[in-house]
Amino acid sequence: MKNNKLLYLILISLTAAIYFVLCYILQPISFGPIQFRFSEILCLLSIDYIWALFGVSIGCLLANMFIGGLGVIDIVFGTIATIIGCTLAYVLRNKLTKGYPLLSAMMIVLANAIIIGIELAYILETPSLVWLYMIQVGFGELVVLMIGLPLYKKVKVVIDQKLA
Repeated sequence: MKNNKLLYLILISLTAAIYFVLCYILQPISFGPIQFRFSEILCLLSIDYIWALFGVSIGCLLANMFIGGLGVIDIVFGTIATIIGCTLAYVLRNKLTKGYPLLSAMMIVLANAIIIGIELAYILETPSLVWLYMIQVGFGELVVLMIGLPLYKKVKVVIDQKLA
């Protein structure tokens, strides 16, 4: 049992680190009203692995804290958006469309679009643009996750083999 706990701690840490590094490397496109945060592809792992939810949430928290620059509101609500989206994705993991967890992926998109859209409107003091921010964030999230779905399926096979 101790080895499983250590393995999950390593997987959580590794996921958080990869998320943070991708945000750092791709910083210009990972933050703001129009963002393509490719680290969000890791959210797809939370569909099948609860440890990924923790890793992605910690990675998001650290990225928003040390890279994002939008302050405490983004640190808190950006992380909450990730937790909500990944939790809903996990809950809906068995709802597949042509073998893909599209409904789960859409929960990640919607949570981020709504929460981050509202957050940006508040932080940037442009409440009249809240719908625009929701659409922009949602579009970026949708693009990234749709690119990531085939990769997720391949990585899932490898993880399942290694954890078996």
